[in-house]
Amino acid sequence: MAFSPRSTTLLLFLGCLCIRSGRASEGFPKLVSKSTSRLPMSLSSVINDLEAEGAAQVARACLVTSRGVTHKRREEILRSIFGLDEFDLTAFGTKAEHADGGLAIAYLNSEDSASDVASTVMACGGTVVFVPSSVDLSRGEGLFDTLAAAMERLLASGTKSALIVLAADVESARHQLQAAASFVLPNLIQPKGRRSAQVLEDVFETVDYVSGYNEVAEKLKATKGCEPSEAADAVDATVDLFAPSAMPSLSNKDLAAARTLGPAARSALESATNKVQEVLKASPLIRNFGDLCDATVNRAMQDVNFSALSSARAKQLKLQLQDELYSELGGICDDQLDLLRLASFDAFKKSLSGLRVSPNLAKDMDEVVRKSITEFHKDAKTIIAKGAKTWSTTPAKTSFALKLHEFCSDRLLVARASGQYKPFPRKGVTVGLHWLLPKPFGNDFRQEPWMVHAIDNMVYVPADKVTNITPDEVKDGDWRDKVIPSPSSREMVYSQ
Repeated sequence: MAFSPRSTTLLLFLGCLCIRSGRASEGFPKLVSKSTSRLPMSLSSVINDLEAEGAAQVARACLVTSRGVTHKRREEILRSIFGLDEFDLTAFGTKAEHADGGLAIAYLNSEDSASDVASTVMACGGTVVFVPSSVDLSRGEGLFDTLAAAMERLLASGTKSALIVLAADVESARHQLQAAASFVLPNLIQPKGRRSAQVLEDVFETVDYVSGYNEVAEKLKATKGCEPSEAADAVDATVDLFAPSAMPSLSNKDLAAARTLGPAARSALESATNKVQEVLKASPLIRNFGDLCDATVNRAMQDVNFSALSSARAKQLKLQLQDELYSELGGICDDQLDLLRLASFDAFKKSLSGLRVSPNLAKDMDEVVRKSITEFHKDAKTIIAKGAKTWSTTPAKTSFALKLHEFCSDRLLVARASGQYKPFPRKGVTVGLHWLLPKPFGNDFRQEPWMVHAIDNMVYVPADKVTNITPDEVKDGDWRDKVIPSPSSREMVYSQ
């Protein structure tokens, strides 16, 4: 049967369309649940929806990106791996039509606090899909801003799972990410009595580097799941410290006491946050914010009566409650560092305005930058509470320093373009030689041949102690290596 060119083109188009439609429906399971609530609590509703859809096993994973990943890039990742067309989500669940298992995904943004990231990773069983930016990889910055807290929590709990890294260049990403991790892991708070983690393989059971979206989907499909009730208990354990799943080895007496302490602990969390918020209403920026948080946490801990528990359990729950209190206040600490950065930048600009435009303007600005960074680091230390384990000033200090250097570079360019700033001209290096100087570069074999190793067939010409070279002798080669003056006199004059 013969077809016209137009019919052939139409058939090819329809065939490609059918192939694309079939692949899309086969590659992406059906979206059965979504949530926009705060993580990790939003995972509970997703897991319940997956169970209602008939999922007997639920696998969990957490999607984390580095600081440099743009919003458009995040949408591309969600669309390419999971086939989503909605991106304002915190958690969602997918399930194939005739499959017994489902997949619950927690989607973390760069704005989420370190405590939320750590709790969410624990709620997902430690399985992390990490998408770093190529710029962050090349610079070695912004890779572990929030993931470091999650790794610290994994090390403390002893949980090991899978890390899936999505990058275009797998080998380069492996080398760059491990190099950045070698600086971060030694600074984490690690449990005593264990070998300190030095590489990512010490934190995660498996670390896989993939370059394609389909490979990520296949890795997630192969992730081992658990029963929906077990997955929901894991989420509850990260939200409620006094949940039974968080303390599986408690005796009946301690378990009953823990249940009674649950409302008191949650009340302490709420009251501590409210007290700090009330102080912030009077003054948005508190210079001694760290001392305020320490005092508030100590007051909240005193309000909870742990005497009903045994000493070992009471100590354990006290530490857990203290960590949770500081985690709740960690988001306010980040806001305080942002306000301190704005105030310090205003003070920096005020200091720059007092500089006089001169050829030394660049050096003067560098000195102001150095003093401003030192002052910011000193003030930022007062924002960090002494009892907080995961609070850090390093990201804020790095961002502040980059902002100051960029601002100074722009100001210098503007001043130079306007003609106000003219730097000193660079001084040239001059070398002077004079023909009356007998040895400008030390001993020369034409003056003192016995001080220099030379060939054996040297010829001393002429007898009048004046070196004369004919044009024919010049053509024969390098005459300076064979014809040298006679060293019979120290006051010889040579003609070149």
